[in-house]
Amino acid sequence: AAQLAERAPGRVAAVQLDVTSDASVGAARDRVAEALGGECALYGLVSNAGILWGHPLRELYEVCAEGPRRVLDAFLPLLQKDGGRVVVVTSGLAPLMHGYAAPERSAALVAEGAGWPEIARAARDCLKTAEDHGPDGAAFEAIGFGGGPFAGAAPDFHMYGLAKMFADAYMLHLARAHPRLLVASVDPGLVYTSLIQQMPRYEGKPREETGAKSPHEGVEGAMRLLFGGPRDGVEGSGRLYAIAKDGRLVSSPVTEMPPVKGPAGG
Repeated sequence: AAQLAERAPGRVAAVQLDVTSDASVGAARDRVAEALGGECALYGLVSNAGILWGHPLRELYEVCAEGPRRVLDAFLPLLQKDGGRVVVVTSGLAPLMHGYAAPERSAALVAEGAGWPEIARAARDCLKTAEDHGPDGAAFEAIGFGGGPFAGAAPDFHMYGLAKMFADAYMLHLARAHPRLLVASVDPGLVYTSLIQQMPRYEGKPREETGAKSPHEGVEGAMRLLFGGPRDGVEGSGRLYAIAKDGRLVSSPVTEMPPVKGPAGG
């Protein structure tokens, strides 16, 4: 960000914040508000913070779920009231977790009227289970938040997917609460960043051997949501978007995977 600011002086400003800190996020908001000067409003807001490997659910939740909520709540008042855009960067693991969860658990997160209190209540059940049993798949299955095959084979993915699922649920709540804004989540897919490079199957491999997108390619979905319209595949708020194999921007409810492979049989 600092390098970008140097390349575009007067157009880009780097403002550092810690998504797990109310004070840090509040200070960043105040700095942005001061820069806007009361005469301008933010056009768009992207929540992109994330961690994955080797972190307990508590830390994943603080960064990947509570963090976006904290940032969105702080900056939404600065967003233009008509047509402002909010993008939450999520993961394809989030809708998978809906599929593995008990139907009543999944439905409660996306129900009309469900807000942060309801989301946090479900999250507390998961956090308590993690504190008592670690990422034990059977323990999470018992409370209705199973992880399918990830529970045993890749518990980091299970815990990460739960955190992202809670963030998407809050995105949906905000979309319903602010119908004059475009509020959506986007799954960037497999992107060649440190998160991917730490996976044992990809560790030490160049990007070309992993099949991952470059970071530049990985932001395509978010950019289309920020600046595109219906002709670009932007179908509305409260949905989960991704870039399909054929390059289209496609979407689904947050409980389902976007159709990235194209129509059935395609």
